Amino acid sequence: MSMKIQEFFKNNVVVDPIIEVLEQEITEIIKTFLLDQEVNFIVEHPSEESHGDYATNVAMALAGILKKNPLEIANEIAKKISNPDLIEKIEVMTPGFINFRIKNDYFISELKNILEQKEDYGSFEQEVSKKIMVEFGQPNTHKAFHIGHLKSAISGLSIVKLFENLGFKVIKTNYYGDIGMHTAKTTWGILQKGIPDDFDNWDKHKKMKYIDDAYVYASEKFEDKKIEAEIKEINKDIYKKEDNERTRLYEKIKVWSLEHLDAVFAELGIIYDKQYPETKVYENALKIVEENIGDIFSESDGAIIYDGEKDGLATWVFRTGEGNVTYSAKDLALGFQKFEDYPDLNLNITLTSVEQTDYFKAIIKILEKLDNKFKKKYIHIPFGWMLRGGKKTSSRMGGSVKGMDILEEAFEVTQTKIKELKDYDEKERKEISRVVSLAGLKFLILSHEFHKNINYDPKKFVNFEGFSGPYVLYSYVRAKSILQKSGKFKSGEVELLQIISECELNLLKWLARYPQITYRAGTEISPHLLCNYLYELAQRFNQFYANCPVVNAPEKEKQFRLALSVGTAQVLKNGLSLLGIETIENM
Repeated sequence: MSMKIQEFFKNNVVVDPIIEVLEQEITEIIKTFLLDQEVNFIVEHPSEESHGDYATNVAMALAGILKKNPLEIANEIAKKISNPDLIEKIEVMTPGFINFRIKNDYFISELKNILEQKEDYGSFEQEVSKKIMVEFGQPNTHKAFHIGHLKSAISGLSIVKLFENLGFKVIKTNYYGDIGMHTAKTTWGILQKGIPDDFDNWDKHKKMKYIDDAYVYASEKFEDKKIEAEIKEINKDIYKKEDNERTRLYEKIKVWSLEHLDAVFAELGIIYDKQYPETKVYENALKIVEENIGDIFSESDGAIIYDGEKDGLATWVFRTGEGNVTYSAKDLALGFQKFEDYPDLNLNITLTSVEQTDYFKAIIKILEKLDNKFKKKYIHIPFGWMLRGGKKTSSRMGGSVKGMDILEEAFEVTQTKIKELKDYDEKERKEISRVVSLAGLKFLILSHEFHKNINYDPKKFVNFEGFSGPYVLYSYVRAKSILQKSGKFKSGEVELLQIISECELNLLKWLARYPQITYRAGTEISPHLLCNYLYELAQRFNQFYANCPVVNAPEKEKQFRLALSVGTAQVLKNGLSLLGIETIENM
């Protein structure tokens, strides 16, 4: 993660109270060895749970300074730690780790917090409110919403929710391309194909399919010099805002395209706070570039370029020899427009595919040179490709996987599987299939590290038994069903049993880790950490479900197990929400 982002997230939020208590005690003990010398050590959950609930490497951190055996130091420190109300047991292990077992009372208190705080459990408040803008989605009008836009939209929504969970004010923005050669090609293509008489009655997605076919047709014909000239004339008319048949058709197509895009985003659960069409920023782009010739930009064969080599970056064209501004110039204008609209903006994050990494290094460098207000405030986060059959595709030649095709295919695959589970009526089956298919698709995308490519297989991601969104969602439904079957739950009477089974304790302790996971997933911009956590929680709950009867248990055990079930359902729902995944009560 960028150092700029790490610095932005530095704050005094208490993420895990146990870690804070142990760090404070250990720090005081270190002073008896070194007075006020600072020592970098960590307290964390050990990778092997059999080693304890928490562990510290402080002895190894001190070994080089004190010139002593870390095992000897660990034993000395362990003897000095005293917190009988919290710590049940301290163990020292080679080569010098100190492991802590925490009393079960603490985990019961966390369970009570879940039951009391509900949807607020695992969320944070900032001492000083900060404002973050997240730009994601970025489709074009006049052509199809493709698989890359789908990945950007799903990833961006989760980033927004994770930031909001950290207590930040987040502005969701979309920058879409509504001008340029692709719009001229589509306009030309529609002029050739014509508009069907009943077009106004078509579904918005069917309209978009027709529009995209026109774009592909025009792209194929573009090699013909006569047709190329015709399309370029249309492009000039659009830029000049000429009032003629061609530009009026261009405007109609844009309206149809935006209706389609709004519907797709709504299906994904996205409502933008601010949308920036390219037409809003391109006019200012030329001004920015031409006013900074000789300082940041230089002329080369009639074009205006940024010579990136002097900054260790690539060289980019910002105005062509024909006098047209490029995407690069428009991105500069977009940056200024964002900070003009939101002058109190603390951070902008732009999410795009990895192929634009070098490009955004140059854009950000130039913005920082143009104005100090951009320094450490403009960040680019790249994500890997979403592949089909291990391959990327080209929208220009009609070979791209369309976003709507993915959503429809996921829905159909899910419907088939839902039919196998239970004979629902059509309306209920469709609603369950909609939620489950989106859960599968979103979990698939978010369970991978951002920079890694994902291979999409529609037959694998809807899995009710493996590492998948539907499995986690099904576990939530199962947890909720226990309460429905078991009668009244007395949430105010939860207390620790004298005898607690291994399955119950494993689940109880895992629930208490949720706030730390949400914090890491947000500050490290890593939704996959939350996916891994939720999958493990679902597994632990299902082990508990199989081994610990609830309905027929004695009353005290019944109430404790109901509390575990309700707490699990709440944490699963909270976590899925941060991934942009809806929950349902029946499945």
